[in-house]
Amino acid sequence: MFEVIMYEPADISDVVVDETRPVPAYYQVYEALRQRLGGSDLPPGSRLPTERAMAEQLGVSRATVREALTRLERDGLVNRRQGDGTYVAEPRVEHDMRFLHGFSAELARRGHRVRSKVLAMGAVRPSARLCEVLRVADGPDTVIELRRVRSLDGSPVSLETVWLPADRCAPLLGVDLNDRSLYDSLRAFGIQPVRGHEQLTATVLDDFEATCLDQRVGAPAFLVERVTYDAADRAVEYVKSVLRADRFTIRTDLDLEAARSPHTPPTPES
Repeated sequence: MFEVIMYEPADISDVVVDETRPVPAYYQVYEALRQRLGGSDLPPGSRLPTERAMAEQLGVSRATVREALTRLERDGLVNRRQGDGTYVAEPRVEHDMRFLHGFSAELARRGHRVRSKVLAMGAVRPSARLCEVLRVADGPDTVIELRRVRSLDGSPVSLETVWLPADRCAPLLGVDLNDRSLYDSLRAFGIQPVRGHEQLTATVLDDFEATCLDQRVGAPAFLVERVTYDAADRAVEYVKSVLRADRFTIRTDLDLEAARSPHTPPTPES
């Protein structure tokens, strides 16, 4: 977890709310605070002024401030602690969709403490769609299913389910994948993912997902689905990851002149 440093509540009296604008007052407060959260005057862990103090500084009602804070909390940018106040949340982890690399490697290199807990692993019978995507035959044990909770700095952030073709990946069944990189294990068996197709969808957590990620049911999340391939264009894995939206920012670089790739691999429906 990030270190909480007790800062004095910030002065936000320079924020101007113009009630003649077509934008609601609460939204003006929300946008002004959103631009400052995480900056030098409102760093992670710092405490915001009380609702009453903010209302007085901004010349608006407490209801307006409360609505702005509710929106910021829904965005995962502040934490409201009953009887203690409102604090700037820890920064989100940035996931760059341009590169194919494992969760552990990506975040560990940034200095985070990454843990993986296996919930279940075994050979299963795939759906017809998985047979198509992984290019495996229908059968009771033709696919390996791995389900893990990934934690970051002591907090669960991702529920990951991976399906792999059993004819190539059966040796994984003898590997303890708690706190171990799946990609490193695949490479040890001569399997090297080299390219993939990934898609991102907005979703909310159901009861099982919320329990695994220590969140409330209905909390916002990212659903990331990926199919990866080796150099021979054989499917290596299909991955479905549910990421807490309050802990991740998804980014990519854009090039308007880049040609569209002619190959778009199929992705199973969730």
